[in-house]
Amino acid sequence: MYIYIVRHGQSMGNLKGGFAGHTDYPLSDLGHKQARMTADFLKDEHIETVISSTLTRAKQTAEPIAADRGLEVIGCKEFMEMNFGDWEGKPLDEVEREYNGAVSQWKKEMYKTVCPNGESTVDCYNRAVNALKETAAKYDGHDICIVSHGAIIKCLCCFLHGLPIEKLQDVIWADNASVTKLEYKNGEFKIVYECKSDHMGEYVTGVSKAMREA
Repeated sequence: MYIYIVRHGQSMGNLKGGFAGHTDYPLSDLGHKQARMTADFLKDEHIETVISSTLTRAKQTAEPIAADRGLEVIGCKEFMEMNFGDWEGKPLDEVEREYNGAVSQWKKEMYKTVCPNGESTVDCYNRAVNALKETAAKYDGHDICIVSHGAIIKCLCCFLHGLPIEKLQDVIWADNASVTKLEYKNGEFKIVYECKSDHMGEYVTGVSKAMREA
């Protein structure tokens, strides 16, 4: 069984900057182009089920992958982005100022982050990993595609590499519309390739420098 994990294409939230989280941004024009390019990249893969976060930017990325196969997208809220609570929609410098260095901690020790009226990184990690395990077990024997979000995929890659959550900062951020391919066999996951985005060429976009670097 193979599992393809896709990050959503560039969203209007990516263009705005800051933490998007559960704010329901659609794809940008470029994001729609990236989604189509990723669907084309996956066109020869034997994907039998397409599952998506229930947020619009993920669903819009999943739709061409599903449509190429005559499938409907199955929504799963467990693959929604991390809930950034009171930080959502605010510029990074405002969050940093109002929440006593919260952005600096996010960049250096992401696993310690707790978003007021939102979610902690630990809770997000556990939600993502449990969702992957449950979904793999449910569809065991059938190749599937899951469309999700940056923080969720970062948490999943940390788990898949066998790293403790304290090493989350060492895991790369997935580019928009990138693909991670897993093999799932006898209850175990193996990474075939990780966060592949070169099929988009000059149209690759990712997590902004401001979000990544201290």
